Amino acid sequence: MKAMTLRLNETEYERLRTVAFVEDRAVTDVIREAIHEYIQRKASQDEFRASLERAMQEHTQLIADLAKY
Repeated sequence: MKAMTLRLNETEYERLRTVAFVEDRAVTDVIREAIHEYIQRKASQDEFRASLERAMQEHTQLIADLAKY
């Protein structure tokens, strides 16, 4: 598992802490769930999927070019 720093303003932090408290969960668990839901939502959007496909094609070409050396 990777660690990261997340900076929130006071209001965002208090809202997040309140959600975690009401649900009797750790703040980190609430954050992980929110990230998971965000990624799922993005992955289902056509525009994002098109951008992802372009990025995959570009990286495939870069990798192929590097493999020639």
